[in-house]
Amino acid sequence: MLITTNLAYVINFEAPEPALNLEGVENMTWNYRVIYLPKEENDDSFFNQDSFVIREVFYDDEGNIEFWSSEDASPMGETFEEICDDFDNMALAFEKPILMLSKDADGEEELVELDDEEEV
Repeated sequence: MLITTNLAYVINFEAPEPALNLEGVENMTWNYRVIYLPKEENDDSFFNQDSFVIREVFYDDEGNIEFWSSEDASPMGETFEEICDDFDNMALAFEKPILMLSKDADGEEELVELDDEEEV
């Protein structure tokens, strides 16, 4: 399930999807992950290219991916130290397996771990 972490979207009454129930989200674990976005089939536009991005990924109590941000992440903070800490947290994404945005049997987007043998 793909959602945006922008709270303004969640409470926007004109959102294309129903507002999300965020109960319990504060207890979820999350981290930054590198995500491979393959180019979309049947799209011959110049900007349709394979790409890698860093996004926030949220997990349930058992460590399964529950949802992820729709926007690419960039480090931020209210102080210089906070932005440095956020950058360090973001750098940890390079130590984890790459995730790929894919579609399940029902056509829903999902994140799957790339095999070590897969070349992208």
